[in-house]
Amino acid sequence: MLCKEEPSRPLAATPSAAARYFCTASRGLERFLAEEVRAKLGAWEVEQISGKVFFTVDADLKQLKNLKCAERLFLLVKKLPPIQMPSYKGKGIHVAQKYVMGEPNKWLDVVSKWQSLWNLGKEHECTLEVTETGIERSTQQESSQTTKRPRLELDKPHTTAVDASLPGHYDPHSVNQGSTQNNVVMQTPPSPAKLLNPKSDGAVSYMPFRVSCRCSGKIAKKFTSQELGRAIGIALSRELGWKAELRNPMLEVYVHLNDIHCVVGIPILRLPLASRDYIKSAGLRSTVAWAMAYLCDIQVGSRVLDPMCGLGTILLEAAKEWPNAYYHGIDNTAIQLQMASVNVCFAKLESNIDLTRASVTELPLLTESIDIVICDIPFGKKFKITQDTKAMMPFILKEMVRVLRGDGTLVLLLSQELSLDIQQWQKPKSHQSNKGKLAVQEDGNPLPTKQSSEPIENVDVKDLAVAKNEQSEVKTEVLASLIPEGIFPVSLGVTEASIHRYKKIPIT
Repeated sequence: MLCKEEPSRPLAATPSAAARYFCTASRGLERFLAEEVRAKLGAWEVEQISGKVFFTVDADLKQLKNLKCAERLFLLVKKLPPIQMPSYKGKGIHVAQKYVMGEPNKWLDVVSKWQSLWNLGKEHECTLEVTETGIERSTQQESSQTTKRPRLELDKPHTTAVDASLPGHYDPHSVNQGSTQNNVVMQTPPSPAKLLNPKSDGAVSYMPFRVSCRCSGKIAKKFTSQELGRAIGIALSRELGWKAELRNPMLEVYVHLNDIHCVVGIPILRLPLASRDYIKSAGLRSTVAWAMAYLCDIQVGSRVLDPMCGLGTILLEAAKEWPNAYYHGIDNTAIQLQMASVNVCFAKLESNIDLTRASVTELPLLTESIDIVICDIPFGKKFKITQDTKAMMPFILKEMVRVLRGDGTLVLLLSQELSLDIQQWQKPKSHQSNKGKLAVQEDGNPLPTKQSSEPIENVDVKDLAVAKNEQSEVKTEVLASLIPEGIFPVSLGVTEASIHRYKKIPIT
């Protein structure tokens, strides 16, 4: 697992070399991102709040781009307490301008750091093109797709462009902002010499920029994001001599105002970190898939199974981060498996990941042959949770537990409904309620009940009872085999879910 202790500041890190950053993250992933920046970057002064993680580090662009749990990466300009806005609207906008703008020298220092990151990162950059899925990839990437991976052998293991959807983009030269703001792609910054030539008054000579402003809470009831974004853009143009440009900005200024804080930052990359250049067809959100793999504590030589792999996103994230393990993907849908095979070939992970078509209730694997089972149980708009799904869950988990070795790890992504349902398995059964009992008269005879329109002979009560007893026995067997090690709520956008982590009890 990643180191969870707060590292001390490295001796080699000097105040001039280190910088303050923050990343946005999906709700529930902040703790994973905080642990990641400590372990990968040796960051210090790590602070996490809802949706964001702040940290200080001395790192280059290549190291920063290696973060897997972050959505977007920013250089922090300032983090302030919430603005106390006056009731008068005109005065409120003026207060917001001064509050966000602050000292011009602070802006010049951050922009200078932004430029130095890009200059140091030039040797690591290659020519990029945007694919049909909106993901940048190298023009040297092979377009041909290799053939599908062979079936798994059973007897031995094998080895969103910058977010232009935010409201409040400021461009004084554009009358119709709404028609263009969704088509903005930031250019690669030019050399620092072209931008950071100070005038006599200390302002930067040329900087095409735009403002992305987001408001929430009480301040959003008084002002729109467009109003405040425009006001902040005017202040930057006046104080620094920058030129507002919505269609082709070299720099974006991100402002988030709410009841908790005021955060101002500069995005470092054009695309979010969550847009992976090695995934052709995206399935599960990549940051959540990475967090699931992180919870598995994958070691060198571990045998990892995803028995409902879909497009293979979880396996791809795990194999990229922990390549010295063996990964197996199983799915019962031919189309899903074919797209997963394309993703594996596109990521050039054919030697790491094997794919097999089979049912999750009849896995073609030996008992206790897998070290880690990781699975996203399908749910959401595309896959509705039905009574049949709930009824099958005990049998699905039983098969996963069967192939998992003693002391192995099981990690599941479940909908809120399935999560609550499985948690109910662990609770002791209370005494039966009166709802399931027959009401009786004083003489002991049962009261007459309302007859169903369905003939009683059409309902096989015996079969229903047998099915319920079998299901109950399987639940008991599964619970007796697993030790719960944590439930982690996560957000998938409009859908809420939970990651469950279990350890299998070794059989003695």
